[in-house]
Amino acid sequence: MLDSRSPPIAEIARNSRRRSWTCNMTQAVAVLSAIPRLSYHLRSRLPNLRISDVSPGQADTLSKLNAAEILVADCDLLIPYANNLTSVKWIQATWAGLDKFIPHVRSTRRDYVLTRFSDESFGLAMSEYVIAQIVNHERDQKQQYENQKLAEWKQDGKLVNYRLIRDLTIGILGVGTIGKLVAEKLKLFGATIWGMTRTVPNEKLPYLDEQRTVDSLLDILENCDYIINVLPSTQNTIGLLNDNVLEHCKDKNTVFINVGRGSVIREVDLINALEQKWISAAILDVFEKEPLPKESKLWNLPQVTISPHNSAVTMSHDVAKLFAANYVRYINGESMINVFDFNKGY
Repeated sequence: MLDSRSPPIAEIARNSRRRSWTCNMTQAVAVLSAIPRLSYHLRSRLPNLRISDVSPGQADTLSKLNAAEILVADCDLLIPYANNLTSVKWIQATWAGLDKFIPHVRSTRRDYVLTRFSDESFGLAMSEYVIAQIVNHERDQKQQYENQKLAEWKQDGKLVNYRLIRDLTIGILGVGTIGKLVAEKLKLFGATIWGMTRTVPNEKLPYLDEQRTVDSLLDILENCDYIINVLPSTQNTIGLLNDNVLEHCKDKNTVFINVGRGSVIREVDLINALEQKWISAAILDVFEKEPLPKESKLWNLPQVTISPHNSAVTMSHDVAKLFAANYVRYINGESMINVFDFNKGY
């Protein structure tokens, strides 16, 4: 991860363009991605680098991947070739979460660097999603939409008796790169923020009013109007909210927002929490199984809002900016940004 002494990604990327003539540009880069114009933006950032597009599912796909030292790849497209990569030294993934990819590389060589895509743009997009969903829920936009369809002018219930973000206590599970930005943006609106971190920070974080570790998860659940999960899927987070854990939310009428990973809670346990009224609503962008099956009960629960895992999508120019910053570090033998730790699982 980028430490506090490192320059911002944008600055590193700008420097990479200015210094491109001094870099060793002999490495071949293969791009295996469905993201529109990704190669274009990569070439714009590093015009002297040898960048080639590789199409999935072709007879020569693997040979083209193995002809490159560096891969920029969508994880789902790379899975069929994960066990047969022989030449790669660095894979820049276009995904923030690698939990769907890692099981396919458990038995393969790991002497290459694997970096995730995650930067401020990703966190900002997720922050906008969270803020929009909170405002929509507090002002009952679903009901307003139904009233509009019926041409009914109503001023009742939550349409006029709503809470502002400043009135809310919000718990964020996972205050890493993305969770930190979500916390900061909500703090700007005056929310009281509780944050769950993996370890106790050395100093008080300015965007958190209360800090807890996972050992004090129940304390967060019992005190927050909203619980926002931003955790990745790891051995320590899978099933964290399973069984009756959300029963600790019942006195606050909590709303659960999940933009992290669906594996944090089994669908059956989430549905039970809603039916038992331990939580008042669920706003879900990620699910235990994706795409969410048509037969899932979640589709028909009125207190559930569903989006198709689009709270933050990968933009080609953002990937290119991060890749350019990481490339400078790669050729200089420096610590890279967002390196995946196979032992920790994130």
